[in-house]
Amino acid sequence: MPAVAVAIVTEAGTIAQVVRGIANLTTRAHATPEHWWDLASLTKTLVTLPEVLAIAGDAGGLGVPLGNVWPSARHAPIGQATLADLLSHRAGLPAHLPFYATATDRDGVVTAALEAPLSQTEPVYSDLGFLLLGEAVMGATGTDLGALAAARSGLRFGSLDEPSVATERCPWRERLLVGEVHDENASAMGGVAGHAGAFGRISDVAGAVHGWLTHTVVESDLHQQALRPWATNAVGEVFGLGWWLNPTRHIGGPHAGPGSYGASGFVGNRLWFEPVRGYAVVVLSNVIHPVRGSRIPFNTWCEQLLSMVAELPLASRLKYR
Repeated sequence: MPAVAVAIVTEAGTIAQVVRGIANLTTRAHATPEHWWDLASLTKTLVTLPEVLAIAGDAGGLGVPLGNVWPSARHAPIGQATLADLLSHRAGLPAHLPFYATATDRDGVVTAALEAPLSQTEPVYSDLGFLLLGEAVMGATGTDLGALAAARSGLRFGSLDEPSVATERCPWRERLLVGEVHDENASAMGGVAGHAGAFGRISDVAGAVHGWLTHTVVESDLHQQALRPWATNAVGEVFGLGWWLNPTRHIGGPHAGPGSYGASGFVGNRLWFEPVRGYAVVVLSNVIHPVRGSRIPFNTWCEQLLSMVAELPLASRLKYR
């Protein structure tokens, strides 16, 4: 990966932060703490999830059908799926569909997503569910996701004029992406979507992570609900609400502790929480810059990092209280 930012967060706050590497191989600009990173699917858990949980608290619970919260979905195939179904990837939606290839604007993408078939017979990690949840949040609150994200955590949606870390030279857009969302469906939606599109500096992401570590993002019962297993599939993936629970895709490394959970992003991001041990690790990178390739080196590096942190004195000293 040309550039990487890492933070270790405890209940007391961020205790370590490192930013290294080249933010843009074309300009040779070095990455700094002031650079903004494409958060990709971390948008799901850091932006959309808290807002959906807040809506659930107001609307009568996680068992409320999507169509009750968002009238546009009422007569769609997905309309009777509950908020919990969508958050835990058990609504029957496929993982991904390339709406951007035929849709000409945001409304076209949303309409196509509402019409997506419920073709899966077991839980499948799906962009589509969070894309629709993002629209439901905006419909229910009357507020843009960007404004909600800025108010809650300081995260932003592109396009950004601030220093930003480059991602892929996109074949579809025929340009290098800098401060512009990598995800194509999110791009076709104008850069603001429930499944991708948020950007953050390492300090912003660490701050959002601190909120989850200290149970201050949503009220206590909803926090606990988010971190219990809601769905499991044949390959051993275990989904909470938004979050991946250990051992899903082994993103917690070989020494993941009890109650651990996290999330990842396609551009090369990873969050991992060890609540019993009292810390969380943030990894932001541009592993797909300038083109995507094998993920094996990145995954191995993350495993080594998480194993190293697990062996540090903080892992036994800073218990969560």
